[in-house]
Amino acid sequence: MTILRRALAGLGAVVLCALAMWFTSVKPHLVARLQTPLLAHGRVGAVVDNRVFSVKVDRVDVASGLVKHDSLGGDRRMTTPGIFVIVYVSAKSNLKPLQLGHARLETPGGLSYDETGRSDIFTSDASLEPMLWRSTFYVFEIPKDRLAGARFVVGQSDLVNNLSAETAVDLGLTASRTARLLTGPPTDYALKSS
Repeated sequence: MTILRRALAGLGAVVLCALAMWFTSVKPHLVARLQTPLLAHGRVGAVVDNRVFSVKVDRVDVASGLVKHDSLGGDRRMTTPGIFVIVYVSAKSNLKPLQLGHARLETPGGLSYDETGRSDIFTSDASLEPMLWRSTFYVFEIPKDRLAGARFVVGQSDLVNNLSAETAVDLGLTASRTARLLTGPPTDYALKSS
């Protein structure tokens, strides 16, 4: 009988160890999912509301080269081996003053692209006031083959937590529209100073 008890105790210990190992592999995923912001979905041209702010993507342009006119009368030209994607956005706060942040382009296959890090490209400060619409733009630099199916995601600039709000907007970049956009994109697309 003692051998049977020892065998059962050993089996119980193995089961408990396996269960503990399973919990250590599952818990980080559960915690990460709890930290994911609340996501509102929409389409280009439509106002997408969440509890904190409202966003409308007015239009999307692509270019293989940018020109930025500076205040001293000079022009800064930038090229890319991929494509510049310029997303024009109107937004307003729904509750209190806030700033938009964490803007990115998400493409099929799970890849995500942050705003271009070029120092010559400064997007306007996306500070929002309650009930007042404000226009701004975001510039992304991505490979040409990643444009189809891309969506624009923007959230609050404060720390991302389970109380944050984000909006994901389908840019309507179907295969046929993407092919049209990539046929001769401008090499001297003018960015306005912000």
